Amino acid sequence: MTDHVVLRVIGKLMIPFILLYGLYVQAHGDFGPGGGFQAGVIVAAGIILYGLIHGVAATQRVVPPRAVEVLAATGVLVYAGVGFVTIL
Repeated sequence: MTDHVVLRVIGKLMIPFILLYGLYVQAHGDFGPGGGFQAGVIVAAGIILYGLIHGVAATQRVVPPRAVEVLAATGVLVYAGVGFVTIL
């Protein structure tokens, strides 16, 4: 495997800003365009970029599979909970 130095350097520079922008979109979703879905897509794009540059094993060390499972289940429960609360 060849070492792509340029991709790694650009990734180190860009990924923190991508994640920070995702947090910004999440935090300011009430006051402007954006919100939860858009912020999730931006953060996921940053993580996917990290995975493409550094590989699956390195990405799983940063974001463990167990954390992904717990967050996915929590998201579904919150979504369903909001629906049940509004019905009541």
